[in-house]
Amino acid sequence: MGLFDTLKKSAGAKPSGAAAVLPAPAQARPTPTAAVALPLSATPGQKRSLLFVGGAEDWFDEQSRAIRNLQPNWLSCHAATGAEALAKWAAGSFDTLILDGKSADGAKLLKTLEKELSQSICIVRCPTLDRSTSAQWKGSGATLVAEDADADALVANVKRAARIHDWMADIAIKKLISQIRKLPAQPKLHTQVTDELQSANGSMDVVGKLISQEPVMAAKIMQVVNSAFFGMTREISDPTESVMVLGAERIKALILLAGVFSQYSATKCPGFSAEPIWGHSIQVGTFARAITLAQTKNARLAEAAFTAGLLHDIGKLVLAANLPEMYETVQRLRISRKITTRLAEMEILGTTHAELGACLLATWGLPLAILEAVACHHEPGRSEQAGFSILAAVHAANIFSQETLSGDAPRDHFDIVYFLQTGLGECRNRWREYCGLQPQQQEETSEEQLLRRIESKQN
Repeated sequence: MGLFDTLKKSAGAKPSGAAAVLPAPAQARPTPTAAVALPLSATPGQKRSLLFVGGAEDWFDEQSRAIRNLQPNWLSCHAATGAEALAKWAAGSFDTLILDGKSADGAKLLKTLEKELSQSICIVRCPTLDRSTSAQWKGSGATLVAEDADADALVANVKRAARIHDWMADIAIKKLISQIRKLPAQPKLHTQVTDELQSANGSMDVVGKLISQEPVMAAKIMQVVNSAFFGMTREISDPTESVMVLGAERIKALILLAGVFSQYSATKCPGFSAEPIWGHSIQVGTFARAITLAQTKNARLAEAAFTAGLLHDIGKLVLAANLPEMYETVQRLRISRKITTRLAEMEILGTTHAELGACLLATWGLPLAILEAVACHHEPGRSEQAGFSILAAVHAANIFSQETLSGDAPRDHFDIVYFLQTGLGECRNRWREYCGLQPQQQEETSEEQLLRRIESKQN
């Protein structure tokens, strides 16, 4: 059972043999992007109960202490064998299973606890770079992590899996996923480029040659590189040069975006056009990167913001391709009522392209911070992140991009409460300048003005 079928099974639908085949979970092939230390959503008072199965006792003691230091409200317990694990699981109130992939009865344990684990988090520690070993766990529904993962990595993966589980539990999301037949497959070129960059002798020249072997992808990337968004002083015509100019991470993100669009080039949904989303996505990614780099001076975090900005509207493409009649209704409602796409989606679908996109991108193994930025880019207040994050950057970048459009179409607005609570209330005009945009002359800047606006809305 592939990962797409696992998603559909959890949504209550029968697996579809006609569905696009997704690659193995990206956790089995960790990428430099996924390794970026990004802010995670976390509630300090949230409690979790973890059951470790297999692994040496001294290893568990070390990990348990480290996890307790990171998450004081998390409790950890150890079972040496599958039988012991079954007994403890039945007697306890565990919500997370962390299994040693080398455990002799690990697969049997997952099968036995299949129903219980559908409402819980399951992590399998295994040699993720060994494809034959990781393939054994494909379709199990478990998140794969490196067998030598430390406490930080385990905590990050548990949080990520829990967040995705929460999104997937939404009734509207379940209903949509049960109707989807064609999901975007992670581009093969992205895997090839990632493998090349991870190898000991990885070469940018080889990356350029790999891109050159995909004419359609190469043409799309050259189109983007030479667009006004990147401000090149001369035309770039060689893929290798584009990699040198933009860097590996931005090229990889562009491959993801170009790959998705190439799979939906023939989408026929009345009232919907994919081309504006392409330009908007590039602009949002560019703005989000500029904001993050200026705000944090962290280049790796800025590249993650670029990736999130590029992919933030992927859910629109999936909806238009899979549910054209329903999404046509969304477009008609948006126009007739003069409301935003998000509000029209909520009325027709019960959810939005943002949450759906995050759920689908989760199958690619992208880190939680990127998924959060995609899921909450319209309503960052729904996240539990404090202070500046790439979510804040993508939220602002999306609005700035809409401000550059002409016409009187309804536009999204800043989540004022979120910006006030995170201490970012006076950043917006400065961020516009980072993006090369003119400040808003009448924009509220003081906390007192923001509070008055909030109070007036409540009254």
